[in-house]
Amino acid sequence: MIESPNRWHSLSKCRLALLFVILITVIGIYLLMSNVYVIYATADNGDILIAERVNADTTFSSRYLHSVAKCPVIEKYEVNNNDKMVLMESWNCSFGAGIETEPPPGAADHMEDGFYVIDDIDKPLQEILFHPVRIAEQTLTIDGKSWDISREPFVGRTFTLVIKQEKWPAYLWKKLFE
Repeated sequence: MIESPNRWHSLSKCRLALLFVILITVIGIYLLMSNVYVIYATADNGDILIAERVNADTTFSSRYLHSVAKCPVIEKYEVNNNDKMVLMESWNCSFGAGIETEPPPGAADHMEDGFYVIDDIDKPLQEILFHPVRIAEQTLTIDGKSWDISREPFVGRTFTLVIKQEKWPAYLWKKLFE
């Protein structure tokens, strides 16, 4: 018995459709079961101000004008392999007025482009608190994306920066609907 070309073509389409359904199911199960790490800026009333996915090569920084010295202060962070925030560098252009000028053990200091730089700080943090005000001209930058946190909806509010582990669906829900 010779199979007709139409039947063979129809059988190939069925197999291809079945393979596609299996592939979509496997991807869906993977997404439902896999975790993502998200850096959240959460206001003291629970409002989520920022939600950005992070990984071990994510860098972020805070830049503001010091309220007394009136010079820029830059703090640079990275996310480590344990998905924790780590303070790596602190840049400032003034001494005194509450600005740290003594490097912690293991850190180094030097002058660069008019800034006093403390680097290799390597200080892990569970959370970072912010209370931005308009006169500070404060920005928060995560992997090149910046927020002017001395403006609404951030200004005058205390918020906490933390990294949380979540399932993909929960992250997508928050990102899309909150």
